[in-house]
Parts: sequence; C-alpha cells; structure tokens
Amino acid sequence: MKDAHARKRESKRNSGDCPSQGEKVPTYQELLDEALDETFPASDPISPTAAMHALHRVESARDAVDWALKPGGHQPPPIVAQERCGLLTKALAQEAMDRLLPVLQAAIEDPEVCETGALAVVMLDPARSHHEHGFDDALLLEHGLGDRGDWDADHMELARAKARLSWESGGDSRAAQARPHLLRSGDTLVGGGVNLEGLVVGVSGAHPWYDEALALSLAAMLRGLVLREHARLTQAGQGHIPASSPPSGA
Repeated sequence: MKDAHARKRESKRNSGDCPSQGEKVPTYQELLDEALDETFPASDPISPTAAMHALHRVESARDAVDWALKPGGHQPPPIVAQERCGLLTKALAQEAMDRLLPVLQAAIEDPEVCETGALAVVMLDPARSHHEHGFDDALLLEHGLGDRGDWDADHMELARAKARLSWESGGDSRAAQARPHLLRSGDTLVGGGVNLEGLVVGVSGAHPWYDEALALSLAAMLRGLVLREHARLTQAGQGHIPASSPPSGA
C-alpha cells in the first residue's frame, strides 16, 4: 500500500497541479516502491542493479535517496566474444614446417626452382576470420630460409601479402588475379598464396608457380596433422574439442 507521501504526490499529479514537467511523472523510487508493494514477498530477489547511483537525493518519504537514471545514459557492458580456439596450434604449424623442411631446403638449393636462394613462409590460423581479426592476430607462423642478408627482396613481406590476399578473398592469390576488379591498393599481383579449405599459406622466393606448389604442400601437411589430432580425440571418446587441453604437439 502506498504511504501518505506517495499518495499526496499521486493526487497532485492526477489533479494536474504540477508546475514542472518532472513532477508530472512518478520518480524512479516511487515506481520501485510500488513494484515492491505489489510483488513482494516473492521468490525472485531484487535486482542488484537497482543500487546504481544510490547517492542522488530525491523526495521520498520511505527512502532518503533515489536512483536518477538518464535515458540512454547507462549502457550494458559490452559482450566479449569468447575466443575461438581450434585444433590447429602454433606448435602444429611448426611441426608441418619441420616435416617439409627438407623439401623447402632442396628448393632454395635448386636454381631452376628458386633463383634467389631464399624462401619465406607465412601460415595463418583458420579459426580467425578476417572479418573479426587483424592480420597479425591471425599469424600462426613465419619462417625464412636462406641468408636474409643475401635476399634480393623482402620475401617475408611478399609472403604476407600473398597470404593476406588468399585469407581475404577465400581463394588462391593466383585465382584472385582473374578478378582484378576486386583487387585493392596494396594487393599482390602474383601467385604463391593458397587457401585450402580455410588453411592459408603464403610462400615467396621461388618462381610463383613453385611458390604456390610449396604453399599447397604446407597447407596439405597442416590439414593432415589436424586430421591426426581429430582422430586422436575421437578415438579417445571425446565428443568435443577440449577448451583447456590442447592437442598433442601444442
């Protein structure tokens, strides 16, 4: 039941005898008191957010303070998306590199494949979409072969450019050249980046067709290693990817 003070304010509003705009509507405290009178006792507890800004003084016979809320002035806390983690880890990317290192080393020693004597490799995390993450956040591995002091160009930057184009276009960097109307300032004009079912690898230093072949080999090795981890989990009876237990090689 409303107290005498609340009834007096309500009567004044109903009579239209309110000089200010603020007096023509109930205060937040009056509405809260009325809600409690009509619903309490009840099984639902009072919301703790009702205590926001409790030091603002207002008219109230029941309470000495009220919560003055400005329309739109208090926004809910931002929703922080849980970071998605997959089976492909940095350690697994390094394992793929180690397994194919003899092939890459042979490539830089063959002038018909790699006249520069240098190779740069960039691998990206397929769990990180270019719509939600920056390029550097998606990097799984960067690896250079050959004496960088003898590199004829910044092949690491070139490999990054190829990987970026494959990452953003969803296809091989060579295929993107067939749609030049979609290319933007800074996009590479040569092949050497691949996107194998979301597995993105960029290679630079060899002839573009060999760059692409080596990138595809690395992407296929990555896919094979992830399939291995997937099989290990299913054979162990796992129904989902553990959040806190990385796969072997992580």
